[in-house]
Amino acid sequence: MSIMHYGTQTVCRAAIQPGMLIKHHDTTWTASANVRGCLYLHRGFERTYTKELLVEVYLDGLGDGLKH
Repeated sequence: MSIMHYGTQTVCRAAIQPGMLIKHHDTTWTASANVRGCLYLHRGFERTYTKELLVEVYLDGLGDGLKH
């Protein structure tokens, strides 16, 4: 990962905004949409979604979610 981060935090899926960096299955994904009970994620050409209620978000230096 080329972006400096300050740890992770588990948050509710509803609080995720597009562009936030998410840790999903031990890899880094970018959140793209949060609709119809699914959080859609992408990483280059790969796309997936998760229905988990709690997801792990990378934090910036201020403790907010890190955006790409």
